[in-house]
Amino acid sequence: MSELEDFCYICVEKNSNLTNIIESDERDVKFIHKLSVCVPNQVWKEDICICENCIKNLNLAYDFIQVCIKSEDLRNEKKKLIVQQTEKFHCDKCNKYFSQKRWLLSHITKVHKKTDPQEEITSVLDDVPKDENLIVKNEYFDEGNYSSDEESKLNVKKRYKKLKIPLTCEYCGKTFNRRQHHSAHIRAKHTFEKPYKCDLCDAKYTNSHSLLVHKRNHNNEKPFVCSYCGKSFVCSGDLYHHSKIHLNRREYKCNLCDKSFNTASILRTHKICMHLDPKDWKYVCRHCDKRFPINSSLANHIKRHLGVREFSCYICEKKFFDKSELTKHLKSHSNEKLFKCNICESKEYKNSYSLKKHMKIIHDVGTINIVKPEKKFSCPLCSKAFAFNNKLQKHISTHSGVKPFKCHHCDKRFLDNYYRKLHLMKKHNINEITDVDALK
Repeated sequence: MSELEDFCYICVEKNSNLTNIIESDERDVKFIHKLSVCVPNQVWKEDICICENCIKNLNLAYDFIQVCIKSEDLRNEKKKLIVQQTEKFHCDKCNKYFSQKRWLLSHITKVHKKTDPQEEITSVLDDVPKDENLIVKNEYFDEGNYSSDEESKLNVKKRYKKLKIPLTCEYCGKTFNRRQHHSAHIRAKHTFEKPYKCDLCDAKYTNSHSLLVHKRNHNNEKPFVCSYCGKSFVCSGDLYHHSKIHLNRREYKCNLCDKSFNTASILRTHKICMHLDPKDWKYVCRHCDKRFPINSSLANHIKRHLGVREFSCYICEKKFFDKSELTKHLKSHSNEKLFKCNICESKEYKNSYSLKKHMKIIHDVGTINIVKPEKKFSCPLCSKAFAFNNKLQKHISTHSGVKPFKCHHCDKRFLDNYYRKLHLMKKHNINEITDVDALK
């Protein structure tokens, strides 16, 4: 019998209501077929089972992919219709159409380059109708006396020349082909102007796209959905970087060690956290002057100073500062011990750190550095000291004789909750963890 038969293969969560992937949905489409369409690079065996939540996400991803496939023909027909209605300037070289004459001229010069681009432009001007809107004055050409036709041709050439002249940043000398890129660069790198203001809060941005993404956060809009896991994002850039995690190609290698990562941002974080001297970390706590490599670590640290515990255990309602602490705590409510010692085989642990600690202490295997905590909590009634306050409180109860943990099935009381649980298992044949799982 498999150890993971009660777990969903996708989310690896324990669930009593699992469905085999060879079964079909209401449209008689098998789940194994949907998985193969959404994640074609993975081998899906017929004995795999998944939970209802993963089935919902799978249906969303599969339906989205099917819509994209079926709409391809419709998109092509729409595109042809739009071309016929709006694009009237034709390129003789590649049969492309353009809605404006200047785009055709730019296309010919960039794609079908000749030794003399002006010769190509002049030949095209003879075949297209005159457009007065393209007559533009340009400081790079001297004015002269021309006929109306010659003046129109010359001004189109001036317009083309003006578009081809790169825009140079007056601060650093960097050049740009597009005016909007030039303006965005100056605001972001030099003047730090933020003309785009949010009408819902005080946030300001250097460009309109950043403001658009910010407003999606206000409205909780996440239009970009991952086809692998169904997770949604506010912009296409976030989705693009997230998809690299699923591909797991690890194309970004660290030049200071042998590790590689899926995205450039993860690699950058790795270098700051692992290879940068902690003295050079730029995020400093205003309460204790402790330094941190990234801003999110500092934000989580400040929550500890403020006493903000946002994550609650749904079993005992105990609160924690961050999600990782809650995840570790939830394992204490379970009897699952997935980390086994491969030497003595009798020892099993709930987390990898406990196993590494066991391997180092008992078998002298591994490089983990075990630091004994300082015993700074002293008993006021005797000479004993403890590393943690909860241990001290339990010890003090031995002096007072108070036994706060009572068995609900008999009158016996205990100094420690651990001994109460042992009593329930041995005397009353009750396992509290099993009873909690049954109530879910």
